[in-house]
Amino acid sequence: MNVRQLIKKYQAGERDFRGVDLSGSNLYSVNLSGSNLYRAIFKSARLQDVDLRNCNLTEANFNGANLSGANLSGCNANWVQMTGATLNGVIFKQANMAEAQLSKAKLFEADFSEAILSWANLSWAKLYEAQLSWTNLIGANLGRARLIAADLSEANLTEANLEYTDLSHADLREATIHFANLSNATLRQTNLSGADLRETNLTDADLTTAKLNWVNLTAAIVTQEQLAQAKSLEGIILPDGSTYES
Repeated sequence: MNVRQLIKKYQAGERDFRGVDLSGSNLYSVNLSGSNLYRAIFKSARLQDVDLRNCNLTEANFNGANLSGANLSGCNANWVQMTGATLNGVIFKQANMAEAQLSKAKLFEADFSEAILSWANLSWAKLYEAQLSWTNLIGANLGRARLIAADLSEANLTEANLEYTDLSHADLREATIHFANLSNATLRQTNLSGADLRETNLTDADLTTAKLNWVNLTAAIVTQEQLAQAKSLEGIILPDGSTYES
């Protein structure tokens, strides 16, 4: 099936395109909302501004594709493959992307608000100014990802891997980061106010001018020297369970 045939069938009311292979094709601005694209293959395809709202993208392959400006809100995309894809400005609001493969993807200003990314692989991804508020990132691998100025307020990062991750200027207010790995992470000028960092590994993390007021660090791995770098420590619970007093 080629692109023209796909569009014609969609316009005729067909929505089942399971396993279709359109690798390398140009589907710029095409509307496929509500389609079943289970295990569809779009490797290296050009899908800028495509409408994939509420689609079934389970196990679909978008490796190396360009979906900049696309709308994938509400889609079911468990195990979707997007390694090395260009996803700048893509809307993933309320999408279910558990165990998605997004390693090395470009996700500048992408919107994942209220999406499910549990156990997803986002290692080495570029998420500058991405919107991840209220996002489920339980167990996600964000190792060496760049989340500079990203909004992760109230996100759930329980058991997430954030080793060597750059979170400079990011917003992590009220985020749940329980039992996560933040070793060697960069948290310069990061807002962690009210975050849950219980049992989190902060070994060699850079906390220079970070906001740590009202953070819970019970049983966390962090040194006094690191905490001394922070901008604010008001009301935090220290690793030994005591409350910080200036």
